[in-house]
Amino acid sequence: MLKGGSVRLLFLRLASALALVVALCGCSSVPVAKDGEPLRPQQGLLAFHVTSNADGRLSYVDFSDTSTFSSRFSENLIGPKGAFRIRAGETFYVVPIDAGEYMWSRLDVYPRFAWLQATNRFHVRANTITYIGHIRLRVVDQRFGLQARDRESEMRTQLEENYPSYFRSMPFEKAIAELKLR
Repeated sequence: MLKGGSVRLLFLRLASALALVVALCGCSSVPVAKDGEPLRPQQGLLAFHVTSNADGRLSYVDFSDTSTFSSRFSENLIGPKGAFRIRAGETFYVVPIDAGEYMWSRLDVYPRFAWLQATNRFHVRANTITYIGHIRLRVVDQRFGLQARDRESEMRTQLEENYPSYFRSMPFEKAIAELKLR
């Protein structure tokens, strides 16, 4: 028979295991677009380019102008709206996302992380390719450097060569994201 302290300890272990499972399930990666594949209603394409010297993960959530303990706790427990796996080197991302206002929420470079909530914003318009910039991630020792630059011509070339159907049929909008680390 379990005593009061043992029951509490067992409950905490089960709750921790459940939270881990929920967090892992909620941390879905965003699917890459397949050229010409129909988008769902009220969906657009998010396009950006990343150059990084480290592997990591960049998460996003719906935009909120304030970051609170509860919003961070919720993201840790439930997971972000989506996340991009960042690989060292250069990667172009073109992904279908529901139209709306979003913000980068967290940057993870194992074993460190930085909260980005309420320090940036980007939007996606329905039936539009929204280019949010060339994001540069630099990790040196315990420090992160993160910035977004405008390299529209490179993205247009990428889209024209690898996503010709989308590029010819959808309007292109430039809306460079602002990025600040806390």
